[in-house]
Amino acid sequence: MSKFRLFSVLSVLLISALQPLRAAPATPDLASRHTPAQVADCLQQGLSKLHIPPDFIERVDASDGSHSLRMRNPQSDASGTAVEILPNGDGSKLNVELNGLPLSPAWKRLLRQCGATPL
Repeated sequence: MSKFRLFSVLSVLLISALQPLRAAPATPDLASRHTPAQVADCLQQGLSKLHIPPDFIERVDASDGSHSLRMRNPQSDASGTAVEILPNGDGSKLNVELNGLPLSPAWKRLLRQCGATPL
């Protein structure tokens, strides 16, 4: 390898290493006029319509009125997209956790179908 080519490769690597890490895309804050239980039921039904096996959907209904749904592989215990649904007046506030994954078009569509809109 020529000295010029080696210098070029090392320069590109150095510049790449000095670039700040880009933050993962933020998920928008979402709200719904539906209660947390209604949103959780809608999301769970929608996920089953997408032919996701029930044992891959982990649902928690808390005594404070909040609900959460998490995609979880029961064999590897790896977590995917999760949605925390909190009471917010007569409706709900939704916190979406992506765990490093992009929000898929199917999830976006499902959230809209269940009444979630950006705050």
